[in-house]
Amino acid sequence: MIDNAPLLALGAALFAAMVIAYGLGFTLHDWLRRGGEDSSTTDESYVLSGVFGLLALLMAFAFSLAIGRYETRRELVVAEANAIGTMTSRLALLDEQQRGALTLPLAAYARARAATGRIDNESQWETSARRDTTLCSGFGDLLFATLRSMPPDTRGPVLVQAYNEMCDLATSRHAARKARLPEGVLVLLALYCCAGAAMLGYTLGGTGKRHLIASAMFFALLACAFTTVLDLDRPRGGAIIVPQEELEAVARALG
Repeated sequence: MIDNAPLLALGAALFAAMVIAYGLGFTLHDWLRRGGEDSSTTDESYVLSGVFGLLALLMAFAFSLAIGRYETRRELVVAEANAIGTMTSRLALLDEQQRGALTLPLAAYARARAATGRIDNESQWETSARRDTTLCSGFGDLLFATLRSMPPDTRGPVLVQAYNEMCDLATSRHAARKARLPEGVLVLLALYCCAGAAMLGYTLGGTGKRHLIASAMFFALLACAFTTVLDLDRPRGGAIIVPQEELEAVARALG
């Protein structure tokens, strides 16, 4: 559910939930004070510091995991572009006719990989990724047929190694794009934000001052941080996307 929801809607919903939780916490403290409970906020302040300290730690962990996955996906794009470039350069080991027959399908594969990387819809991306696999297999069939028609020499292992690396990186990119932060972790983080907001309202209830502007700004910052984590965790679904320039440059170079 979280993976498919608009980022702005999720951020706004979390902000609204924190505001409501804050109001409930403030009201609860006021109700308990009227019922004769101790209104001292000294101990509550210590608890509040611990709550937000733990929230900061959880947010930092989530942010670190999300940006780590983003960096992995970005590095794999560069690695795949390099693998296709290596495959192109090693085709120079073949004669002109053999090289020409293999360059065209390799160029088509490079263009397809760059186009697949730009797709944001998951079902369309899966369909395009399957087409890429077919193109890679077709190129492999042509490559192996060419190698079988040649006398055995050192060029065969070099070309096969480059082909295998190219296909392996496509598989790695597919797995990296499907890897996301567990939804349960994101839900728990959002609930903890709301719990912290409720605790803040409960603590400020002892002072009788709501500090609405400062509290609203704090909740907005928390909502922005949470939305940024979600954006980093989505390869193509937000404002922070994995660039495909390296693959596109290789595809242009191949024609």
